[in-house]
Amino acid sequence: MNQNQSLFKDAIRADYWQLVNRNLLAKIFSEFMYEELIETKIYKLSDDSYEHHLVINRDLKYIFTASPRIFGSWQVIPESICCINKNNKSSELQVGNFIASIYQQIGIDGLTVGHLIRELNHTLIADCHLLANPQNINQHLLALESAAELEGFMRAHPWFIVNKGRLGFSYDEYLTHAPESANLQQLSWIAIKSSCAEYKAIKNLDYKKLILNELGTEGIRKFDTEMNNAGLNPEDYFYMPIHEWQWQRQIIQLFAREIALKEIIWLGKSSDCYLPTQSIRSFNNQTDKSKFQVKLPLSIFNTAVYRGLPNERTRLAPLLTAWIKEVYSQDKFLQQTGLIMLGEVASINCPHPVYNQLQGIPYQYQELLGVIWRESVSNYLASDEKVITMAALIHIDNQNQPFIMDLIASSGLSINQWLEKLFTVVIPPLLHWLYKYGVVYSPHGENTMLVLDENNYPKRLVIKDFIDDVNISKSDNEALMNLPDELKKVLYRLPDADLAQFIQTGLFVVLYRYLSDILATYACYPESQFWESLYQVITKYHSEHPEFATRIEEINILKPQFKKLTLNRLRLLEVGYADYAARPKVESTGVVDNPASKFSWGNWDEKRFSIIDKKVS
Repeated sequence: MNQNQSLFKDAIRADYWQLVNRNLLAKIFSEFMYEELIETKIYKLSDDSYEHHLVINRDLKYIFTASPRIFGSWQVIPESICCINKNNKSSELQVGNFIASIYQQIGIDGLTVGHLIRELNHTLIADCHLLANPQNINQHLLALESAAELEGFMRAHPWFIVNKGRLGFSYDEYLTHAPESANLQQLSWIAIKSSCAEYKAIKNLDYKKLILNELGTEGIRKFDTEMNNAGLNPEDYFYMPIHEWQWQRQIIQLFAREIALKEIIWLGKSSDCYLPTQSIRSFNNQTDKSKFQVKLPLSIFNTAVYRGLPNERTRLAPLLTAWIKEVYSQDKFLQQTGLIMLGEVASINCPHPVYNQLQGIPYQYQELLGVIWRESVSNYLASDEKVITMAALIHIDNQNQPFIMDLIASSGLSINQWLEKLFTVVIPPLLHWLYKYGVVYSPHGENTMLVLDENNYPKRLVIKDFIDDVNISKSDNEALMNLPDELKKVLYRLPDADLAQFIQTGLFVVLYRYLSDILATYACYPESQFWESLYQVITKYHSEHPEFATRIEEINILKPQFKKLTLNRLRLLEVGYADYAARPKVESTGVVDNPASKFSWGNWDEKRFSIIDKKVS
């Protein structure tokens, strides 16, 4: 840890620790109220401000100020939070103390709360490191040339309260591998006997072509020499990258037989340097940005799941990409939108020889070893374009300033003008895939990117992560009838009425809920105006595509309410930290008003007061 002592001292400081605890408490209060895990007594302070009293017991309560938001959630002011213990106001706020005081009231069991407090501490330490980075200010972020560089400054999933848990990493491993460390990393490589693995790719991308692209002649020669010196024939093996943590913590222990029999050979590191994304397991090449993004299994527990690569989905990723690209190539509307679809063009899947025979085992053992190569967005950009992760739109920098405010200011547009361009870029292609093809993506901030022009105007949408997040209609249309049977067996198939949920939750709740809140908080931009602007873009697409009238009516994306998913509730009350044979699926808990519906935004200014006043003590 010696080389990391200075980072440790710079980040783990009393003032930072208090600030990140206060900020995370504000998030916990907001999300727990949204998911109805806690209930407060509310006292009106002004037209848009309310004091909340969260009573834990006779001696302990938390008091904070918050403003109502259109989703039925609250914008909690971190600076307003205070803890009253036996009539004494505490100057120190600790997330762990709060959880310890309330977990039984919420219904969290002892096993879950023990792991939860650990994961919260991991998240807080990561927040300290983000706070200690002097470059995490919008002036610097706006000047960055690529989304890959921007990734390291993001604050991870906006909804999960434990969004940087990374259970499995030591502190040194965290500093080495986490995106906020922004460490340029050389990938480790192994050779695996071709009889133990399967290579799949889109047309015209055979294994030798891909490896030449990734390693170059010198890199291949280096690894061939390693193989020859071991008395092995390189032609009998696939070369593939592997996360060094995965090799040390999983592969050596679980594939010891294959290593002993020289079916798996450690080769060392390649020469190119990469930066990890927020998912930690995906890497963007910084030596040559035109090369593929690399997605690797990493069996740490982070944001509710182990981050491996499921065997069957890894194997089928290129097949799904080929189908999506074929549909796209024949659709003039999608092409006219400028939509960029980053294909998962090749993969190597290596199922464990014993675990792969078993049913009902923890899913983490079915996703240990493999790789997916994804197209680089750099190859799609014009010289006057740049791309940012969509998550940047809800980023708050270390000066407590929203990135979106400086981004819009740099464009010279008003907030309304900029949002109209954003919605026009994002919404039509998503609706088109939904209505015409019965295909939905998960368009949250990490699965999508935004291409900006030279003026920082929104210009094009980028979608990625197909095999993990594409869902399709149960009703076969012409396109889905041509979907390969292997994919029909693996992809989730849903009734048409449920498909809209992936836009309503993945985009409206997971991204726009926070974006509209930020603009209301920092720019006094009315939420009703935000959602009306989105509504106008949706209805404009509807009016321009009468051929989808029946589908539009059946799916009804603008219906007054939709299912309310509760990510934190799922984790804390339903699945905890247990192992399961499949990744847990989020179930709905009631309904939430759809802010894109005219029923919601059209009456919000009046409705919010009538709703809140009923709760006011």
